Amino acid sequence: MITRRAVLTGLLALPFAGVRAASAATTLPFALTSPSHAAGLKTRVPARVAAQVIRAAQKAVDRPLHLMAEVRTGGLLDGEGGRAQSQQAQEDWRQARLQALAWRLSGDPACLDNARKLALAWSRGYQPSFSPVDETELASLLMGVDLIQERFNSSEREQLKAFCRTLASGYLSDPVKVGGPSTARNNWHSHRIKIGTAASYLSGDAALVARAKESFMSHVPRNIGAGGVPFDFEQRDALHYTTYSLEPLLTAALMAQQHGDDWYGAPEARRLKEALAWLAPYAQGKQTHVEFAKSAVPFDRKRVAAGQKGFTGNWERAGAANVYLLASRFDPAYAPLAQELQPPAWALALFSA
Repeated sequence: MITRRAVLTGLLALPFAGVRAASAATTLPFALTSPSHAAGLKTRVPARVAAQVIRAAQKAVDRPLHLMAEVRTGGLLDGEGGRAQSQQAQEDWRQARLQALAWRLSGDPACLDNARKLALAWSRGYQPSFSPVDETELASLLMGVDLIQERFNSSEREQLKAFCRTLASGYLSDPVKVGGPSTARNNWHSHRIKIGTAASYLSGDAALVARAKESFMSHVPRNIGAGGVPFDFEQRDALHYTTYSLEPLLTAALMAQQHGDDWYGAPEARRLKEALAWLAPYAQGKQTHVEFAKSAVPFDRKRVAAGQKGFTGNWERAGAANVYLLASRFDPAYAPLAQELQPPAWALALFSA
């Protein structure tokens, strides 16, 4: 005799049973974290790191959505325009990643609900501006999607893939959709490639992935000069923008590595290794640099005049923490430096081997 409780249990399991069956039948596309890797995070991530991630996520468990029609922070000082509101929207994208990580590490259903809510709301209602300095954290949202893939039904997954195709097509377009000529060479393009790469892989579209790879290979020698000196350093006289350009390139290369493709080791990308070697003495504290003293960009002078943190005085080497954590995935010799710089817990969990 079938009990009422057994029937109810079976009915509650139905929505996810179909998803699990689909997952078993096919390999889901992903940006950075494969389904199998995601499933093993709880046993792989050190307990101390996991606890930090979980605490941070649970502090924001009741945080409301901050949907906006347009997100803009670039070119605005604190207090100008809608910068503060846009920063809250960008935090939504980071929270999608954080909440999804916390669910993987704790099994807390509230974290799963938050990650799903954020991913579905933004992919359903947001029209990208294709301004990479405003939207770079959309890649964080997509990395969050990786971690909860099996908790989307087929129609939700199609919604997410359509959003990814829009992102990838726009960010990998030639000519670029938003930004002046120099942005095809500086950190803006590094962020276009990061977003485009994440969206391409998650879309499952091989043609878009090929376009992302081509963009990466052509950008590295334009972005990084002879001897490993980044164009962003020459243009901005700032290690802040050096790391801001290298981190997205390394993130894109790590995504490719997770799909079995060695972008980092390609001959066209050799200057990426050179840039890491050039930056290392600053990250190690052996050399110092006064930030933005000779920047050619007027907005930098505006930020210096406003006393904005990080735009005057010596560069703080902790700003290279994620750069060398990512670099250590390609060259283990950088692991001690990464550990010394103390990357945030979410990065240690997400970028774990």
